[in-house]
Amino acid sequence: MNLSAFLPASGQDARESSPPRPAAAGVGAGKVVVNTRAAVFETGGQQRMTLELMQRLPQLDRLSPARPLRGAKGHLWEQAVLPFRAGGRLLWSPSATGPVAYARQIVTLHDIAFFDIPEFFAPSFVRAYQALIPLLLRRATHVVTVSEFSRGRIIDRLGLPEDKVSLIYNGVSPRFGPRPPAEVDAVRARFGIAGRYLLMQATSDPRKNLSRTLEAWSAVAQRTPGDLELVVFGLTGRAHVFGRQQDLAAMPRVRHLGFVPDDDMAALMSGAEAFLFPSLYEGFGLPIIEAMRCGTAVLTSEASSTGEVAGGAALLVDPASAESIGRGIVALTEGQDLRASLVARGHERAACFDWDEAARAYSRLFDRFA
Repeated sequence: MNLSAFLPASGQDARESSPPRPAAAGVGAGKVVVNTRAAVFETGGQQRMTLELMQRLPQLDRLSPARPLRGAKGHLWEQAVLPFRAGGRLLWSPSATGPVAYARQIVTLHDIAFFDIPEFFAPSFVRAYQALIPLLLRRATHVVTVSEFSRGRIIDRLGLPEDKVSLIYNGVSPRFGPRPPAEVDAVRARFGIAGRYLLMQATSDPRKNLSRTLEAWSAVAQRTPGDLELVVFGLTGRAHVFGRQQDLAAMPRVRHLGFVPDDDMAALMSGAEAFLFPSLYEGFGLPIIEAMRCGTAVLTSEASSTGEVAGGAALLVDPASAESIGRGIVALTEGQDLRASLVARGHERAACFDWDEAARAYSRLFDRFA
């Protein structure tokens, strides 16, 4: 994989924040419906975006199968049943897929990784999405995406007019923010974290770059303080997708937490020396701004959208180079002033991303096309 094509050209207690505010009054109830088929599954970036925005757009009707449908059955429902249930109203499909035959539709597409890095996906998935998505987007009324990087890739690869693709950035959930020491200590104790730690999110998605980060950590761990651990959270158990589970246990001073409940995330981020997110490819990268909102220094990738989202408030590394990732880890662990600078800049950067503003932008878009 050649990542050079995707390189860029160039506290208040969160739980005391106000709850989500409904978007400004706009399109009336019943005029816009939402395809929420995919929102019921595990909360990845797409699902989290949908849930955050639906809290703020309560007037929109939701359309989903009577029971959760994955894979081919879910796509069949979208193509055969959803158009009839939408009934001519403006349909918003927030999770990349929707009924190809239904033109009165706004589609949110987070990225086109299935075109740019198809080797990271099952061949059947790539074939299906490379056939479906171009047809869907060309027929849809409008397309929304979540970064300038993704917008440029969608326009260039699929040949869409620039005025057909809008950018609406994601936001930061109010639950993220610096947590008090007592709460951080309680979460650390619950997960058995005794000393200082770097935190990394890793899922079954190989784009998260766990293998190369472990390689980097193995090379530089002896140059970091002896009480510092690399703490990895997320579901990483699918060996055929992500690599061998025993690699985690074999690494020096590495702790794997597995799944972490949403209620513990802010405290876990708040207690970390730094948050590592050296992803190979992202359409946005929500954990970057969530960690920044928690007052934690961030290391992320200079490729795809992550440098754009970080906006000069993170330490950028080459995600294809274990040496570059290792240098970044050492710089963060040795540089207290660097971490403090990144925390200050990160706080300002995270404030630029607001789910309430995103909901207002969608509301204006629905008004325009409904």
